[in-house]
Amino acid sequence: MTATASHEPQRKDASPCGEEDASRYGRHLLSLWGLDPNVCHLNHGGYGATPLSVLGEQRGWQRRMESNPPRFFMNELPGLLRAAATELAAFLGTEPDRLAFVDNATSGASAVLRSLDFAPDDEILTTDHVYNALRNAVRYVASRTGAVLREVNVPLPVREADEIVEAIRAGLTQRTRLIVIDHVTSGSATIFPVEAIAALGRERGIPVLVDGAHAPGLVDLDIDAIGADWYVGNCHKWLCAPKGAGFVAVSRAPAATIHPLAISHAYGQGFTAEFDKTGTRDASAWLAIPAAIRFHAKLGGPRLRQRNRALAATIAGSISQMTGMPATCSPALAPAMAALRLPGDLPATREASARVHDWLYDRHGFETAITTAGGALHLRISVQAYNEAGDFEGLAEAGLAAGRASA
Repeated sequence: MTATASHEPQRKDASPCGEEDASRYGRHLLSLWGLDPNVCHLNHGGYGATPLSVLGEQRGWQRRMESNPPRFFMNELPGLLRAAATELAAFLGTEPDRLAFVDNATSGASAVLRSLDFAPDDEILTTDHVYNALRNAVRYVASRTGAVLREVNVPLPVREADEIVEAIRAGLTQRTRLIVIDHVTSGSATIFPVEAIAALGRERGIPVLVDGAHAPGLVDLDIDAIGADWYVGNCHKWLCAPKGAGFVAVSRAPAATIHPLAISHAYGQGFTAEFDKTGTRDASAWLAIPAAIRFHAKLGGPRLRQRNRALAATIAGSISQMTGMPATCSPALAPAMAALRLPGDLPATREASARVHDWLYDRHGFETAITTAGGALHLRISVQAYNEAGDFEGLAEAGLAAGRASA
C-alpha cells in the first residue's frame, strides 16, 4: 500500500470539537455520531456509523431531489454524480473517469464477476479468508458457467505478508482465470498485500479483483498504485458516509469491460455513463460522500488512521496477554481492527457467533463482532475516533466468560 497524503484534502479547519487539536479523540466525540451512549461501541467495522453532519448533508440532497424530481434527475444529477466521483477519486488515488458508484462492495464485485466470461473448469482463485458474501457471489457465477471456485488456505496466525503471496502463488494453475482477494479481511482482520498480489497476477497474465470493503478511511489507500484490474469498496464503513455509498474502480487497461447489474438507458455509452444511469434511485448517499471525506479530514485523516491502528494494537496485545487468546495476525498486518481467537471448542457457525455476541451485549453492553476464521470463532474489535482505552475495560474477562457460557 502507498500513503496518499497527496490525494487527501489538505485542510486547516478546526476539529469538530472546536478550536482544540483534532488529535483529542475519545468518548466526547460520540455526540458527533448520535450513537447510543449507553452502549460500548466496539464494532465500527461492521456497518460503520454516519456522523450527524453527514446525515444532514444527505437530507439536504434529498430535499433538493424532491423539490423538482424531473429537473433533478434529468438536468442536475449527471453532473452532480461526476463532481462527487471527482472528489472521491482524489481521496482514493485514482481518476474520476475510472470510478463509478454502486450500493456497496458486494454489488460492485458482482458487477465485475457477472461481466466476465468463464468456461467450464475455469478456476476463480481466492483464499479461505474471503468474505462470505463475495464467496457466494463467486459460487453463483461458477454454478452458472461451470467454472470452479478454489480457496487456498492461509494459516493463522499470519506472520508475514509473503506467506499470503506464496499461498496464492502455489494455488495458481493453468486454469486460473481470475484472482479475487480481500484488501482487509473481515473474519481475521488482516491487511493483505494487495499490491504484491496484483503484481503476481500481471506476471501470470491473470486479472485481479480486490474487495476493499473496509479499506477507505481505515488504511492508507492509493488504488492506482495497487495495480489491480478492478477495485471495489465501501464508503459507509470507515469513511462514515451514508449506507449505500459504494464504488467500483477500474484500471487504465482492465482485462475486460464491465457493466452494472442493472442494464438501463446508457447501455453501450461507456463505463461511467452505464453505472451513473441504472434507473431511478435515491443518489443522496453518493452525493454525501464529499461531506464524509471532509469529516474524515477534520478528524485528522492519516493521523486518525494511525492513532486508531495504534490503539487497536495496544488493546489486542493487552487482551491476548491477559487471556492467552491469540491474535490472527502480526501487528504489522493489523489495521484499526483486531481479531482474537475465543477459547473453548465453540463451532464456527452463525448460531454460535450470535450466542456469544448476544451474551456480551446483553450482560456487558459490548457491541462487538464475533467472526469466523480458520475454523474458529474470534472476538473482533474496532477502534474509531470515538473510542478510547477505557471502552475495552472488562472485555478480556467478558470474552473468556462468553466462550464458556455459550459452549
